[in-house]
Amino acid sequence: MSAILWDEESVFPEKIQSFKKFLKKYLTSLNSTELLQNKPFNYDSENDEFLNPDIQEYYELWSMA
Repeated sequence: MSAILWDEESVFPEKIQSFKKFLKKYLTSLNSTELLQNKPFNYDSENDEFLNPDIQEYYELWSMA
């Protein structure tokens, strides 16, 4: 069974929705939204990690806060 939740095709858990909103708001405040261009938020719910390494790094920091 696949535990991958595909961006724009799946409903993410509340925790992941909160992270997406936070990251978009944070990068907007830095005028750095281009960092998210063409980077889908594909998420492996079984391992609690994003498939994109850049997004995963932000997620790890956010999870610790």
